[in-house]
Amino acid sequence: MLVAVVALLVAGTGIVLIPRDSGTPPPVTFTENARVGAFEDTLRLRESATALAEAAGPDTGKPVLGDAVTLLTTQAQALLDPAGTPSSAASTPSTETTRASFVADLAVSGRKRLTDAGEADGGIARLLAAVGSAQLLQAEKLAAGWQMPVPKEPAPSATTVPASTPSAAPCPSVSPTADTTSATTDAALAAAVRSQQEAIYAYQVALKRLDSKAAEAAARDLQAHELSLQQVEALTRANCGDVPASEAGYRLPGQFAKDPASSLAALEFSSLPVFADLVALSTGETRTWAVDGLLAAARRSIAWGADAPALPGLKLDPGDLPPLPIPGSTGSATSDAG
Repeated sequence: MLVAVVALLVAGTGIVLIPRDSGTPPPVTFTENARVGAFEDTLRLRESATALAEAAGPDTGKPVLGDAVTLLTTQAQALLDPAGTPSSAASTPSTETTRASFVADLAVSGRKRLTDAGEADGGIARLLAAVGSAQLLQAEKLAAGWQMPVPKEPAPSATTVPASTPSAAPCPSVSPTADTTSATTDAALAAAVRSQQEAIYAYQVALKRLDSKAAEAAARDLQAHELSLQQVEALTRANCGDVPASEAGYRLPGQFAKDPASSLAALEFSSLPVFADLVALSTGETRTWAVDGLLAAARRSIAWGADAPALPGLKLDPGDLPPLPIPGSTGSATSDAG
């Protein structure tokens, strides 16, 4: 009876009863969890690298550890909350870090970032792919310099690249004249196709100008690019896009004939933003292919002599990144990059 009276009063007066706020925060998305996890892992790795660098003598790995600290500092700055919310991550004591444990932890973190890149939202996926690639490459560099086993790669992904567009599947969204400057999956795939076409041409020319040892490496990379071209063409068709036609030839830099190795390094380096854009603008098997391609291209660029970037595929100035917060405070201060 009381409930009925209350209902009549509410209806008669026009009062709306609003339930009290439960105080339960909205659920945290996978993307935000992935970013926070990457940020916290990178901070811990940075602390470990700093501790190892402080304990090392000038001739026992201090310079390369300094490079690792700089890389991890840049990555942590890039992974800061874009909304400016102070991070709750705090410095936590850990067991004594050794070179072997640091390399292993760095590789594990890199692989985790690449895995999360497959599921995160576009912009953060691109950032995670860049962070993961650079951490894996840094782990490989340190392992080689310290003459210890290179971190093992995980088993190949079970994702298969489609052979072609299924004939029964219509493609209503296909555009006969795609805008190559627009930020769409079709445009990113087309850019990836053209990048592989140009790489194949450059490697074919370079094979005639390299010494025998370098030519062997170039031949392997040429095969990798030929396979990548087949795969990205299949992905383009599966995504209902138009595959750009290959050109008869491509303009090569003026110094290509004199220094083909450096030119190949620059070519591979220039492809990194292409893969990174495709990571951000795609999903599923296309994104998996792009993430794998970003790591492979970064590895090839370094093998040919390019510098290893802290964030492969991202065009940014580390000086424009926000400073890291001082542990235990809510404010910020410019961090020491090593």
